[in-house]
Amino acid sequence: MTSQTVDSVDVVVPAEPDVPSGTSGSHAAGPRFLESAWLVPLASVAGVAMAFGLVVAWFPKTWEMWNMPIQAIDAPSHYYFIRKLLRDGLSVAFELNPNDSFYPPLFHLMVYCLIKVAGFFGCTVNIFTGLNLVWIFASGLLFPAGMLLWCSYFFSDLPRHYRAVLSVIVPILSVASAAHPYWMLDAGPLIAYGLATSLLPFLLYAGLRLIDALTIPAQRSKRNVLFWGLVNLALGLIVLLAHPRIAFTYLVFMAFFIILKMPLKFIASAAVCGCVAVVCFAFYVMHRDHGKDYLHPSRWFHTFRPTRGVMESVCVVMTDYLPGVAGWVMAACICVALVTSLLLSGSRFKDGLSLVLSFLLTGIVFVCSAALQGPIANILTAAWYRGETRPLTMIPLAIVPLLSFACRCLILAAGSHTRQKTGNGYACNRYWAWPVLVVLLVLALLGNLLNPVRHDVSKLAEDNTSLKKVDQREQLTEDKFQALTRIRDVVEPDALIISDPLNGSMYGMTLYGLNMLYPVYNPMDSKNGKVFSQVEQAFGSGDSSRFKTTLCSAESSYVSHGRERSKREHTYFLTMGPQSPSLELFTYKDQYYPFHDSNLIEQYEQRGDMARVVDFGNAEKHGEEWVLYRLNCS
Repeated sequence: MTSQTVDSVDVVVPAEPDVPSGTSGSHAAGPRFLESAWLVPLASVAGVAMAFGLVVAWFPKTWEMWNMPIQAIDAPSHYYFIRKLLRDGLSVAFELNPNDSFYPPLFHLMVYCLIKVAGFFGCTVNIFTGLNLVWIFASGLLFPAGMLLWCSYFFSDLPRHYRAVLSVIVPILSVASAAHPYWMLDAGPLIAYGLATSLLPFLLYAGLRLIDALTIPAQRSKRNVLFWGLVNLALGLIVLLAHPRIAFTYLVFMAFFIILKMPLKFIASAAVCGCVAVVCFAFYVMHRDHGKDYLHPSRWFHTFRPTRGVMESVCVVMTDYLPGVAGWVMAACICVALVTSLLLSGSRFKDGLSLVLSFLLTGIVFVCSAALQGPIANILTAAWYRGETRPLTMIPLAIVPLLSFACRCLILAAGSHTRQKTGNGYACNRYWAWPVLVVLLVLALLGNLLNPVRHDVSKLAEDNTSLKKVDQREQLTEDKFQALTRIRDVVEPDALIISDPLNGSMYGMTLYGLNMLYPVYNPMDSKNGKVFSQVEQAFGSGDSSRFKTTLCSAESSYVSHGRERSKREHTYFLTMGPQSPSLELFTYKDQYYPFHDSNLIEQYEQRGDMARVVDFGNAEKHGEEWVLYRLNCS
């Protein structure tokens, strides 16, 4: 094999393990397995399997983790979507929200299919176990496999044995950082967005192959373009079904490849399509979240407060959110990779520059989301809901390909330099190449073995499923669990229960599929959600006639679809303490204040508009009375 790895038109051609000139065949070939075409596939399977083992080892093992809900602000929404699918089937897949609006359904469809298939074979899988299994599959298999596929594009011109080593290291390195996939199980949890992020590398790889098919003469054929075009279309639809907002992350990583490698006409067309998509997205957001001042970016996200300082945010980016020694080693490797990708990339300079620019843009987005305020920061981070949680997941996707490409550049540059000095490339190339691979392997091991941040995230996930809480006002406690269990035994099937979801009553739907009018913290009053504001206003009016007319006729989306059901006999109202402290950051929490007005509740009770069914007592312990009322709808 010659020292040229790609020709002048940026062709990415896998290198074959040919015997270098000037070396005897038996000595250069080495062990026979190094010549096998199965070497790289077997190494890839081994690497992904080890990454999967690391994710499984990280996952909490407690009974509560597999049989109780995660107690976080977004968790009840995901359990509600799964229950809605299980009750009404695939017909509601595109109207999962309580107001029948769209929510990306892919993750919940996967859980639904898992539960149904298990049931077909006589196995019972509860929704909590189902959610965990799908998360482990996506995070432990799909994500490292996708990262390996994407990164393989950047080192595909290395000799086979080096590609095999990288195929083991890259999946392990991909799951080292707490930024992704682990953080998504705690932050929110952002289950759907996490799945989209795990699937994104497959689409990024397909996008790069399509660019090659359009720009490299040797690969430019109608068949090749059609094939990769269809692959991109299929993967794009799958990723968008996981979460449409991942499209903005896709642009962060693909924009520079398109700008630097595609013809000007295509770039202009892509820019027009992008602008149209942004305008459509803006109209969608304005329609969904109406009533906000969208024309003044400085007023967006008025409740946002920086969560980190600027220097701390930069450190998170430069260390891949790895602590201690692993973080310092990662920062040093990134600095070397940035220089190497620009100076030693040779005929693949455009790839190196694109990776560097994508890394820098990722850093800018994260720093703005975590540390900066103002209109520019608001605009740059609006697509990721302004907070640092989603941009944090982008960091591993920016770093691992950059390190992979830099490793490729160092190996090939060392071999080229050695050939010029000795005339015998591969005999000395190994002495330069293996230390590079060893450093990358050590980095992957340090990130996985010496990572207290990742351990803390695991402990937080475990704690979020426990019912033992110091503050009894929290979302779900032992007392609230017992109260909801008793309510399940008292109320009729499909009976509507009205209560402030922020006091933890929304977990009635999560745990038992109770027909809660407010099954999530923010059911939204757009589309078919007018009932939510109507009930709140009628309850707060103090007018008995309006109270009974509105509340008794209210109907939730959960029981209004699918199979026929009997006419609802009763409507209930539940008081279960004040709003949970961990949910007080919800912007529109005051809409539920009428449900806590003790004078108003007493007034309705004295008038006979509703009567006590279960009094849970312990008002002193919980701060408010816990009572289940039945409305007099006759």
